[in-house]
Amino acid sequence: MSNPFAILSLIICIPFLGMLFTLVAKDSDETKGNNSSNVAIFTIIANLVLIWRVFMIIDEKRLKLQLFEKFDWLSIPDINLVFAVDNISLMIILAVHLVILMGIVFSRSLVENQKSLMVFTLLFLSFSTGFFVSADIFSFFIFFEAMLLPLFMIIGMYGGFKRPERLSGFFLYNFIGSMILFVSILLIYKYYGSLRLDKTGKILWNKNFGYYIWGGVALGLLWRIPIWPFHYWISSITTRIHNPLVFIVTSVLPLSSIYGFVRFWPKYIPLEISQHFIWLSVIGCVTMLFISMIGFINKDFQYKIFAFTTVYYIMYLLGIFTQNELVRNNIGYVLFGFLVVFGALEVLSAYIYNLEQDNDTSVSGFLCRAKRLSIAYTFITIAAVGFPVSAMFTNNFLIISELLTANIQMGVVLMLSSVIASATLISEMFKLKNDTKECQLGKIHDLSAGKFVFMMFIMFMLLMSFIRPLWFVISE
Repeated sequence: MSNPFAILSLIICIPFLGMLFTLVAKDSDETKGNNSSNVAIFTIIANLVLIWRVFMIIDEKRLKLQLFEKFDWLSIPDINLVFAVDNISLMIILAVHLVILMGIVFSRSLVENQKSLMVFTLLFLSFSTGFFVSADIFSFFIFFEAMLLPLFMIIGMYGGFKRPERLSGFFLYNFIGSMILFVSILLIYKYYGSLRLDKTGKILWNKNFGYYIWGGVALGLLWRIPIWPFHYWISSITTRIHNPLVFIVTSVLPLSSIYGFVRFWPKYIPLEISQHFIWLSVIGCVTMLFISMIGFINKDFQYKIFAFTTVYYIMYLLGIFTQNELVRNNIGYVLFGFLVVFGALEVLSAYIYNLEQDNDTSVSGFLCRAKRLSIAYTFITIAAVGFPVSAMFTNNFLIISELLTANIQMGVVLMLSSVIASATLISEMFKLKNDTKECQLGKIHDLSAGKFVFMMFIMFMLLMSFIRPLWFVISE
């Protein structure tokens, strides 16, 4: 399906235009940066309306890329920007917009220099949207790398203590991974030109050449996923961030690699590479189990959420390697529920943590006094641990079932890791509900009416996704 209105380019450009308006927005001591955040919120809401319109245009029953847009860039070599979407990419774009919107709403009073954060967040949103609508290998790579620039600036400003060391690790790790992926893409281009992503899975390479091509692609994408030994640079950054928006933006980076595997990974893998999957599965399972156990004993709520996201990111990665097309499509759909649940859990946990820091008091039992917060936090925790209140339940069930069928030992370790991660979140919820006299927080610290309505909307979307993933699309 062609796209004469270039609507995909428009959803990339709107956050960029919002960034320009944020740059000229005037903030004073009285507004405390609210003008900048208001512009960002309006920009995201406007793009959400446009994304909904894209859902109405595409054929939801087709599992192929649609609404193609092509822009000439270079003639020698022949490189173009090609955009297209399907249900999976649109669902992820929608989820990224929602979680960043949540982060902005709940972080408006947490940093003094809101304008800089809003500028780079909108720039990141623009590049990440471009990445998820990319339909050829070069567009994929360009936006895959472009996301690093605003993220580098955000971490540099709000990454906590020891920022120079963390920025050095961030640059070094991503530079090496980028070079490996770039060389692999150049080799694909040499033989097949600027190939569309939906054609890469059909390439049949010879034994030796395919080994280096797909080995390089896998290594380049793995560099951003929190799996050993690449987990250290990610954990050293994300677990030190207590601004929910910065944490959310940083945690979207591993998502780009998971999506890259869903979209880029071939159906026919050379035997020499597939033989190494067992070792990658072992490393993934050990990483999941190790980090989930650390998250259980760690008192820092940020590490607990990092452990939760790591377990699921690795589980989705192992699901992709099963080479089951149904599982791969379900991973694309489950990422919507996972992102929304993770984002809501992060903003609510950060809200509680900042109250604890500002009032220098324990938050044990706080949910007994904050009814609005208690309703939202309990629902999101229930969704996160796998109860049937969102699309995560059915999709995760299918993925775990397939992994158990493929390798019973791997499936058992995966289930154990997810149980430990779930127990971590449940124990944290019970601590907040265990009323004590030490807590000095009361009703005045509860969620505001506006934030509660916003969280109710998020909970409604999760419930509806369990009934029908594309419930908001009107079928003809």
